[in-house]
Amino acid sequence: MKRFGILFCSILLLSSCKTQQANVGQEGLPMQRVLLVSNEAAVSVLAEIATTPEQMQKGMMFRTSLPSERGMLFVFSEERELSFWMKNTFIPLDIIFLGAQGEFVSSATMQPCRKDPCPGYTSEGPAQYALEVQAGFVNEHSIGRGWRIAVEQ
Repeated sequence: MKRFGILFCSILLLSSCKTQQANVGQEGLPMQRVLLVSNEAAVSVLAEIATTPEQMQKGMMFRTSLPSERGMLFVFSEERELSFWMKNTFIPLDIIFLGAQGEFVSSATMQPCRKDPCPGYTSEGPAQYALEVQAGFVNEHSIGRGWRIAVEQ
């Protein structure tokens, strides 16, 4: 009986660690503060930078929350039509597609995928970058045509 108690407590401890891990960034991803700017406003986001296929594939999977000032920037090697899905992603996200010069291309609000097949969210034109942020971010800051992304110095 004592062994069962120790085993149960160990499982409980490990499962609580896994839950906490679900809301932290991907291990090893660099963080960079980026600015979304227009002629009238600027918004700062602390972004994890995903550059490898593995990092991009995992994206924001398994997280249960995302602070409003945080996000993930996907950096592709060339400009092309980009498409994302929400497989194993538990929170709604806004995605902002940006061209090779950092200019706004399009955005979408993506909903968690509950069953296969998951819908895709595709840029409305060629893009080289995609920034995922908390759902509602784009509307809250009126981000759209005329906005661009810059790295904060």
